[in-house]
Amino acid sequence: MASIRDIAREANVSPGTVSRVLNNDPTLSVASATRERIHEVATRMQYQKVSRKNKTIQIITYASRAKEMSDPYYREIRLAIEAETTRLNLSLKRTIRIDGNSGDVDFDKVEKAGAIIVVGNFSEEAIVELKAHNNNIVVINNPNTPKSIDAVYSDLHYAMTKLLNEIEKLKLKQVAYIGGNHTVRNLTGAAKLYNTDPRFEAYKLWCETHQVENIAIMSGWEQEDGKSAIQHFIENDKLPDVLVAGNDMVAIGMLQQLQSENIRIPDEVKLVSFNDLEIIQYTVPSVSSVHIPVDEFGRTAVRMAEERINKTRKIAIHVVVEAQLIERTTFKTSE
Repeated sequence: MASIRDIAREANVSPGTVSRVLNNDPTLSVASATRERIHEVATRMQYQKVSRKNKTIQIITYASRAKEMSDPYYREIRLAIEAETTRLNLSLKRTIRIDGNSGDVDFDKVEKAGAIIVVGNFSEEAIVELKAHNNNIVVINNPNTPKSIDAVYSDLHYAMTKLLNEIEKLKLKQVAYIGGNHTVRNLTGAAKLYNTDPRFEAYKLWCETHQVENIAIMSGWEQEDGKSAIQHFIENDKLPDVLVAGNDMVAIGMLQQLQSENIRIPDEVKLVSFNDLEIIQYTVPSVSSVHIPVDEFGRTAVRMAEERINKTRKIAIHVVVEAQLIERTTFKTSE
């Protein structure tokens, strides 16, 4: 392939002049005949302009700045993304937040990014619309992402089923699930209730299959929701054998309420959670939790985005990252 220097030699001008002419530099003063000669030589020598790679990544999330600072889930994903972009010599643009308080999405910024990483449970329509503005898109932790769009997530339905099967091996019959419903957001930030949480769906199916009582409380995802669930069980004198929390904050609330009621864990009731964020590792007693590798979500998403930027992969892929049970004091699969 012809180079700038090859064209300069043939057109009898400097390489700098060739570069500025081919890049349509408006500040260059050169005779029209010279300009035409350079274009003629470039065409004849089949010169192809090498485009500079856009190595910027744009995060799009529905977490507000305050939510991202206070919620370990979003914070750990961001830290993983930041570390991996630095390692791969990419750069991060200022985060676009679709939290209902930040105005309309600036699609010009979306289009100018080398790739976008979407964090949060956005609707399928929202994801498709974002892809229309930037084809290099990766979605984190949304299994409902269309198969034509890159995504990285864990199979929580499988992880819950596997956990419940381990509980069954211990001959523990009464298992309660405490969690909440999810919401999906559109590109205005408006939220819509979304009932099909995969952990709860797996729990319901398991109860039906094994003909055991469905003891679920779907009150929410906060610490107070865990406390109120324990109060409900005690008031009704119906504390189950095992408590499964939909996330770590619910588990912490349950743990605190159980301790305030002088209920011994794991002797009187066992407790296991989902997420396994850093905060859960230092409770007393230490809480067993299904580790959802959010740090790996962030790292993998950046690598997938880089492949799109470098055009080393053209087909969409979904990466399913294993979720593993981390056993601690409150629940163990073997006594």
